[in-house]
Formats: sequence, C-alpha cells, structure tokens
Amino acid sequence: MNRRNVLNLCTLTALGLALLPSNAVAQEAADAEEMKAASKAFYAALAVIDDGTAMEMVWAHTPYVTYAGPSDKSIIVGWDALKTHWAEVNKRFAQRRVALSDQHIHVNGNLGWEMGQETGEGELKNGNPFKPDFIVTNVYEKLDGRWLMVSHHVQPKPQ
Repeated sequence: MNRRNVLNLCTLTALGLALLPSNAVAQEAADAEEMKAASKAFYAALAVIDDGTAMEMVWAHTPYVTYAGPSDKSIIVGWDALKTHWAEVNKRFAQRRVALSDQHIHVNGNLGWEMGQETGEGELKNGNPFKPDFIVTNVYEKLDGRWLMVSHHVQPKPQ
C-alpha cells in the first residue's frame, strides 16, 4: 500500500471514529430529553388522585417493576401489585402536588435513572397537610420506543 492510500485510509478511519461518538452522544442526549419528559409525565400523574389509571400511562406493566415509598415497610414488586397500591394510597389523599428538583439524569442504552429531591404539598382526606421532603431515585426503561418507569424509591430526607 502506498503512502497516499495509507493516508486516505487513516483519514477515513479517523473521520468514521469521530462520527460514531457524536452520533452516540446525540442519541444519548435525545434519550435524556425523552426521559426528562417521562419524568415530567410521572410527576403530573402523581398529582392525579384516581384508581391508579394515571399511573398506568407512565409505568411499565412488567413483573419486575419495583416501588418503595416513604412510609412503605416493604418493596412492592410487579405492575399488578403496584396498580393496586396506587389505588389504595390515593384513597388517603384529597390533593397532592410533588415536584422534582436537583435532578441528576444518566442514560445507558435503554435504561436511565434520575436522582433528585421531591418537595411539594398536599392534603390528606382527614384534613392533615402533606409536605413531602424526600430524596428519590427513579429508574426508567425504554420499551417499544417509550421511556417508562420501572422503579421508584423515595425516602424522607434526614433532618
């Protein structure tokens, strides 16, 4: 192979390698934005006090989804159990608004996670106020082109 061919091959290889990471970075950025949208949809669904129907739109309906809430004594596993849980929890609330701040997102393939702080306000049906001040980890999976929640773990911030 002559010098010119070697130079051309090196140039094409370098160009190809340079293009691959930018495509990967662009895809990761696009996935992160889609996951942020899924996160916003989850927090919007959290404000809906219903029989669990709102959560159906944002959670994966798989046997491996997990949930551990701030007052739960065990981990809830599987969509069927979780939908029942949401219906039961929602019976206690008159209203609930929770927002995520200090959001840290990472995407790796079709899995992504975010950590942050949940704060908000609400009212229980018995009239008591609800003032969430939690640390949260949410895990999302891209299934059939949509980012859906597969795990939600929230705990009270230490005081």
